[in-house]
Amino acid sequence: MRIPKLVIFDCDGVLVDTENLANRRLAEWLSTAGYPASFEYCRKNFSGRSMVSVQKEVEATGVSLGAD
Repeated sequence: MRIPKLVIFDCDGVLVDTENLANRRLAEWLSTAGYPASFEYCRKNFSGRSMVSVQKEVEATGVSLGAD
């Protein structure tokens, strides 16, 4: 295995737009947990927020997301 000469961490999404990908997965996870949410809903309501704040908002509706 070759050792890379450079590793780039794109933690703020400047190089790769990961916000849309994250919102698509979030919509899937929330829907599976019993909180119906579309990609558009997640993008509008949860973009830029921490997962802790999203979990608190969702669980305030009575849907339990668990510790994971």
